[in-house]
Amino acid sequence: MKRVLICGVPDLNYIDGSSIWSQTIALATAATGKAQVDFLARSTPVRDELHGPLKMADSITVIDGSDAQHWKGRGYARLTPLMMAKLAIQLDRADPYDVIIVRGLDIATPLLEAPDVLAKCWMYLTDIPQRLEEYSDEQRRVMQRIARGCHRLLCQTRGFQALWQTLVPDLDAAKERLYSPVIPDLSSTLPPMTERPLRAIYAGKFKGDWMTLEMAEQWRVINAQVPGSELVMIGDKIHEEPDRPEYPQRMRKALENTDGLRWLGALSRDAVQQQLQQARVGLSWRDESMNNTEEYSTKILEYGGAGCAVILNRNSLHEQLLGEDYPLYANSVEEFTCQLTRALQEPAVAQQAADTLQRLAQRHTFSTRVDEIREWLAETPKAPKPQAKTRVLVAGHDLKFFTQLQKTLEATGQFEFLIDKWQSHDKHDKAHSRALLEQADVIFCEWCLGNLKWYSHHKKPHQRLVARFHAQEARLPYVREAAWDNIDHVSFVSEHTRRQALEVFHGLPTAKTSVIPNYLDDTKFTPKEKMGEARFTLGMVGVAPKSKRLDRAIDLLEMLLEEDDRYCLRIKGKHPLDYGWLLNREEELAYYRDVFERINRDSKLRYKVIFDPPGDDVNDWFTLVGFILSPSDCESFHMAIGEGMLTGTTPIIWDWDGAAQIWGDKWVVSSLDQAKKRVMESEPDKGLATALMSTISLQDIRQRWIQVINQN
Repeated sequence: MKRVLICGVPDLNYIDGSSIWSQTIALATAATGKAQVDFLARSTPVRDELHGPLKMADSITVIDGSDAQHWKGRGYARLTPLMMAKLAIQLDRADPYDVIIVRGLDIATPLLEAPDVLAKCWMYLTDIPQRLEEYSDEQRRVMQRIARGCHRLLCQTRGFQALWQTLVPDLDAAKERLYSPVIPDLSSTLPPMTERPLRAIYAGKFKGDWMTLEMAEQWRVINAQVPGSELVMIGDKIHEEPDRPEYPQRMRKALENTDGLRWLGALSRDAVQQQLQQARVGLSWRDESMNNTEEYSTKILEYGGAGCAVILNRNSLHEQLLGEDYPLYANSVEEFTCQLTRALQEPAVAQQAADTLQRLAQRHTFSTRVDEIREWLAETPKAPKPQAKTRVLVAGHDLKFFTQLQKTLEATGQFEFLIDKWQSHDKHDKAHSRALLEQADVIFCEWCLGNLKWYSHHKKPHQRLVARFHAQEARLPYVREAAWDNIDHVSFVSEHTRRQALEVFHGLPTAKTSVIPNYLDDTKFTPKEKMGEARFTLGMVGVAPKSKRLDRAIDLLEMLLEEDDRYCLRIKGKHPLDYGWLLNREEELAYYRDVFERINRDSKLRYKVIFDPPGDDVNDWFTLVGFILSPSDCESFHMAIGEGMLTGTTPIIWDWDGAAQIWGDKWVVSSLDQAKKRVMESEPDKGLATALMSTISLQDIRQRWIQVINQN
């Protein structure tokens, strides 16, 4: 038996095609006899039309997601998709599922932050753009991460399968499964068309694009042409339409006051089926804007399965399903009126349409789908039994580079982090450090400074000590003073940094080292539309210490201003003279005084160098910047380059040791003249983030750190 969680955007207190989908996949999964199903309800189940069959099934448990017990005593009327995702993670971490079936992009996207949960998911997404050109670079990356991270992609049509393959060219086709709409098994005793009353029927939501108001208001004309005819409308979900504020009132008035129209409100699925079997024609006419969709309505299958003819749009999907010669296509009010009148008055035409639809419906029955899901479950491995989390003590004075790595490691569900924040390179609360040490399985020293020295002399024999080396450590004594035998692993952010460290610290075993790049936050740093003057804006994030070479950036700005006075330099971050340590270094202080005097005495530069305050708004700041500079003498990695590229900002990197190895030759310059030429000839490139992610795999970085911490 597999444990399965159903987690979708549809709310079963509202009856429409998507909520019926959710109910059906829960019932079909349970009917396999191979699954125990938990159904996560967005709001407290108060209506039994759809919840009732779930409650009656022995192997289905309905979980009220809005219940206060899940939210620290605070209840909610209805969960947001984000809350649904968080609760799914919470439930899985408490008692792991083997499969989590997800419907809705707004639930799928937050699951990217929990890769262990995402890896169990069967994703069914129809609320997505259906043409490649409608995707931004950011949206495409999100879709790629979902596709690569989930276990299965359930596709409603072949068109959706093709879309996924186009969005993710390296997608393993074995992940895809066709999950077309499902209808009840067909009755063997359906009344023929000639024995049915002159009745048309609609069941579903009342919505502008669904043309339900037009159907109801046009019924007067049709009813007058076909005496004794009747229109039955089923459902109670009347949508608000922002562009048509009068829509709900007009829709309700038409339902309640149209001669020959009988409004039955919400009914159970079984009751709907009984009504369909007494009608001649089902209505599935949609607005013309929906003709390019790859998604088709479950209702046309239900109508066909009940022996009805259907009025529906002529479009490529419907022609593919029913043929070009299907007799009851309608794409306008006039065609709808004509075709519905014809179908009611000419039983032979209606029967021809009904037979075509029934042949289609036979491929989508409940029993057929149960058999398919049973096979998919058999192919799905059981989730591993939960293990106790590894307690990782993180020690360091500056954890800004560790924050995102911690977040992605926490998301695996394998680790719990304890934080020992040091005041400086070698100053800390020893009592606090000792107390945390007693609780830790693994010690992680961020920067190899006094933290590494102290913990290497105080760690317990059963504890693992790992550290991350950036750059400045090679110029300081702490690594040399550490107890090397007690250090299990040191990882470097770049190969050239490891090489330099091994040259300085003779005897540090190479076998205990690795190179793992910094983890870039591609959820925080994303492409956004650039502001108008970004094409002429250079940017730097942080300009201290002097090895960052602010003077080089100003040299470049001066050369560019000779060509065009629109160029400027924006500097994001703390002002150099706000660093206490810098004020105590005469050489550093003299350097910045010279730079600032140079700026202030030059009438061209004075208003062209802009200092922007520090803050957690760097992604927005990048919309002002066309070029992110790295004019440094040396860097271990330079995160700002990667973050800039993720936002679509072009890097200009001086040829410091290791630059080309990390970022590629394409972005490295060897002179001011080359830098100037690169700026003047470059055009905005929205594909920078995609190119970067093809060379730096965040999934690989996460996995390598898991191996280092766990020693496997």
